[in-house]
Order: sequence, then structure tokens, then C-alpha cells
Amino acid sequence: MKRRILTLLVFIGILAAPLVGSEAGESWSRLYRRLTDIKQKYAVMQNIVPLDDRSLEPFFTTSLNDLVYGDLSQYRTNRSTYDDWEILTRTIIKEIGDIKGQSAASAVWDVAKSAERPLLKAEALIALGKMRAVEYAPEIATMLRNLNFNTRSDDEAAEIEAYGAVVALEAMKDDAGFESLFYASIGWYSDRVTDAASDAVLTVSEDPTVRLIAIMEDTTDYGDKRKALETALRTDAPDRDQAAVAVAALSEGLKYAETDLSRRRQLANLRMDAISAIIALGVSTEGAPALLDQAIDEGELDEGLIALQALGADGGDEAASVLARRLASFNERQASGLALNRDELTVVRQIIFALGESGNELGLPPLTEMSFVGYTPALIRQAEEAIAEIQGN
Repeated sequence: MKRRILTLLVFIGILAAPLVGSEAGESWSRLYRRLTDIKQKYAVMQNIVPLDDRSLEPFFTTSLNDLVYGDLSQYRTNRSTYDDWEILTRTIIKEIGDIKGQSAASAVWDVAKSAERPLLKAEALIALGKMRAVEYAPEIATMLRNLNFNTRSDDEAAEIEAYGAVVALEAMKDDAGFESLFYASIGWYSDRVTDAASDAVLTVSEDPTVRLIAIMEDTTDYGDKRKALETALRTDAPDRDQAAVAVAALSEGLKYAETDLSRRRQLANLRMDAISAIIALGVSTEGAPALLDQAIDEGELDEGLIALQALGADGGDEAASVLARRLASFNERQASGLALNRDELTVVRQIIFALGESGNELGLPPLTEMSFVGYTPALIRQAEEAIAEIQGN
């Protein structure tokens, strides 16, 4: 056998020199078809693949079909010859992907479903992605979703397959893969897989923010809700769309009540992240002022202060009305002789600052009123500065 292979390789070397392009491909493919030994076929295939000849797609498709369904499939069921079958099959599938040979999609998918070895499965998935065989995107997404659950005993094999699925779904640019890619990006995998999924989730959908809001509303894990917000802020979506995700995150953070200290902290972190994003984006978003108003009442002091800042950054009438109402309430208490404690005075200072930042004239009445209800000169000066800022605006 070794002598036969050596003779074949010498023949290959002689044959290769004068042949170029499609002529070479046709010559090699004729030789490949004449051979019956799988090792010899692989030796010839190594000379066909580097040609990257798209005109050979029918040849590659027929060759793969023979390996998967035809006479050469016998090597697949024989343990002693499986290695030979696998390396030839993987070589052909990779080339089919490189030339985007869509005619072989069904055979490649059959290999992806049934392959025993992770490298072959991953190669088949990647090839499907390269050829944009989007009809298989939902099934590949399901495959990745199952891998995300980390129920397999062999982590290394699962990672290889997951990587293949991630690459495939990114190339397909189909919304069916979005959720599975998101959870892969925050999953149990090594950086190679999570980084690839993190990049993929940013490009796979034309409207990622809508899908991230859906994920945020569906999951019960507060950490996953925060990750959905983080992902939205990394997309190229318009600021208004990103702000909509931040508002949804704030809504989720206010929707639940927890007695467990750790889970309460997770909710608070979610709200703080959402409010910080609203401030950073600087976009007035419908529904945000009412949620920020609620956050002031339900959160700790630091959360209330940042929510007040967000209302000032909003600057709209709804946000300014919340600030003005709260300042008017403190003014009423001050006028009635009920002294404000240190935390409450800190809140008053933040409201004054936020009203000045808003530039909204709705803040003028309660700010003006401060001079007549017994506040300290320092607070009155801050109120006058805010008034000047509003009037100047």
C-alpha cells in the first residue's frame, strides 16, 4: 500500500506542473473519481483544494454525497477507517464553504447533525455559515442554545461545536440566532467563544435593541438583564434606541421586590446601570421621568441622587415637573417649621442643581419660593444660581 501511495504522489508531482486553473481542477477531479482507495483520494484532494476553483462545485458536492450517502460511507462505519473518512470529509466541507457551494448544503447539514467528532461538526457549521444557508439558522441556534446550558461532560468538545455555531450564525446574519448568541456571549465558555459571540451579537440583527428588550423582559436573572443593557450600549444602534433599552432596564429593576440582601443589591445595580445609561445618552425618552420618580422613592440615597441628575439631564416638561413638585414639597415642609435632616438637604441641593441643568422654566416657581421659607443663605444662593441658569438658557 505504501508503495502504491508513493507511486501516486510521484505521478501527482509530474502532473501538477503544466496545469493551471480550471484545466488543473478537471484533471485532478478525473483522477480522484478513478481512485477507489480513500487515502489516495485524500492525497489527490489536497491538490484540488488549493485551486479554490468555484467551477468544481458539482464535483465537490458529488464527492461529499458519496462520503455521506454513497459507497465511501462504508469508511464512516468502520472504526479502523473512520479517521480517513473524517479527514477527507472535513477537507471537502471546508472547501465547499470557502467556495460557497450551496448545492451541498443539505449534505453538509447532515454531517453537522450527525458528526461524532467536534472538529468535523464545527467545520460543517462554519461551512453552512459561509454559504449563507439561512434555512438552517433556527436549528443551529437551537444547537447553540443547548450547548449554552453546559450539560455535556466533555467541555472541550462542546466549546469547539459552540464556536462553529457562533461563526455560522454570525455569517448568516439571521435574527433566529440572536438570543442564542447573546447567551453564548455571557456563557460558561472560554474567551475564544464568548468573545466571538459578543462580536456576533452586535451584527447579526438589524434591530438588536428590540431583541435585547425582549430578552431583558423574558429572563428572571437580574445579571442577565444587566448584560442585555451592556450589550445594547455596545451596539451601533441610535442613541434613542439604546435609551429605550435603558428605560426598559430601569422598568425591570423597579418591577420586583426582594427580601434577600444579595438579590436586592442586584436589582439596585440594574437600576443604577440603567439610570447612568440614560444620563450618558442624554436622550429624552417617553416613560423615563415617571420611572426615575419611582426610583427616587424606592432606592437608597445614592440611587435617588443619580435619578434626580437624570431628570435634570432630560430637561423635558415631564422631568422638570417631577423636580419642581419635589422641591415644592420640601419648601412646604421647611415653611411649616419641620427641619430637614442631612440626607434631605442633600436631596434638595441635587434638585436645585438638576433644575438648573434642565434649563426648564417650570423650575422657576419653587426655586424662587426658596428665598421665603427659611433656608440657609448657602441654599438660597444655589437656588439663585439655578434661576440665573434657567433664565440664561
